[in-house]
Amino acid sequence: MTNCFFADDIASGPPIRPFAPNPWKARYALNFTRTSYQTTWVALPEVAATRKKLGVPACRTHADGTDFPTLPVLHDHSTASSSSSTQQEGTLIGDSFDIALHLHNKHSSRPLFPSNTIALHRSFNRHVDALFSTHGAPLVGYYLPFDPATAETSRAEFARRAGVTRWEDLEIPQGSDERKKRLGAFEAALGSDLAAWFVRRDEGPFLEGGTPMYADLIVGGWLQMMRNCLPEWEELRGWHGGLCGRLFDALEEWAQVS
Repeated sequence: MTNCFFADDIASGPPIRPFAPNPWKARYALNFTRTSYQTTWVALPEVAATRKKLGVPACRTHADGTDFPTLPVLHDHSTASSSSSTQQEGTLIGDSFDIALHLHNKHSSRPLFPSNTIALHRSFNRHVDALFSTHGAPLVGYYLPFDPATAETSRAEFARRAGVTRWEDLEIPQGSDERKKRLGAFEAALGSDLAAWFVRRDEGPFLEGGTPMYADLIVGGWLQMMRNCLPEWEELRGWHGGLCGRLFDALEEWAQVS
C-alpha cells in the first residue's frame, strides 16, 4: 500500500531511538487511527530549514519570543489533487495537537477525542507539557540520544537555549543531592498534578479505563522521552502505585515506529 502520510521526526542514535515527546504524540495518534505512514528522519540542526522549505511556520516560541521551530510535521498527500506533482502538495500540519485533530476528523471509526472534549484536551495538553518541561526536562537534557553526526552542533544549540556556556553545565550528576531533590519534586508534581486525573479502573489504565483517548497519548509522548533519556526510568515507572509504568506498557500496542 502506498503511504499517503509522511511524518517528520528528529533523527537520533544510531540505532534510531525516537525521544522527542511531540513527535511521539503524533506517532501514537497515527498508529491508534491505523493510518499508514512513513517517518522521515530530520537532523536536529536541520529542523528550522526543513519547516521553512515546507512553508510551515513555527508553532512555538522561545522564552525571548523568537521562533522555536520543532517537529513533528505531518504531510497528508491524500488531500492532494490528481494533478499535483510536488512533494509539498496536500496538507501540511506542523503541530502535534492539530495533527491529532486532523486524524480524528479523517477517522471517525477511531476517534481520538470523545464528544465535546477538544477544549479540555487543549488545556490538558498545556498542563502536561508544563509539568514535564518544568520537572522532567532538566533531568533528561544531558542524556538526549543525539545523532553522533550532528551531536556537537545540537549540544551547542541546547546549551545556548539554556543560557549556559558549556554543554557539561547541563548535567545534574546521578546520585547527587541536587538530582535527588529534583527527582523528589518531580515525583511529588506527578502525584499532585497528574496522578489525580487517573482513577484506578478494573477495565484498564487509561483515563477512561479500557480505551485510550488523546489525553492518554499526550502523557505517553512524555513517558517515551523519559524512557529514552532518564537514567531513573525504572524508578519513575513505579511512582504512585506504578501509574506511569502501567500506562506506558498499555500504550505499547500503538508505539510501533514506521
